[in-house]
Amino acid sequence: NAQKRRMKQIEHKRAVDALLEERRRQMTMDKQRDINERVEAERIEQIRKQIIEEERIKLLREHAHRLLGYLPKGVIRDEKDLDYLGNDFKNEFKRRQVNMQHPGGWDNL
Repeated sequence: NAQKRRMKQIEHKRAVDALLEERRRQMTMDKQRDINERVEAERIEQIRKQIIEEERIKLLREHAHRLLGYLPKGVIRDEKDLDYLGNDFKNEFKRRQVNMQHPGGWDNL
């Protein structure tokens, strides 16, 4: 009788240990899957940003020279953007920037 009880306890302990091990393994797999999903989402977002930037540069190259004086702040982000547009645009853009910093800058255009 005591032997049967002891055997059942041992068998129960093995079953509980197996369940705990399965739960740990499942949690590890879930964590890894979450990490992989996050990495993939970041990769997709990076590709999306790259495509948007390429299209922004393409639009600048195609249309900015006709819109000089009408471009809102922030469209030309840095010197590199001006390099895409050529020296004539760059010089005129910088000249207009200087005029806007002086009093009556709007009248100088």
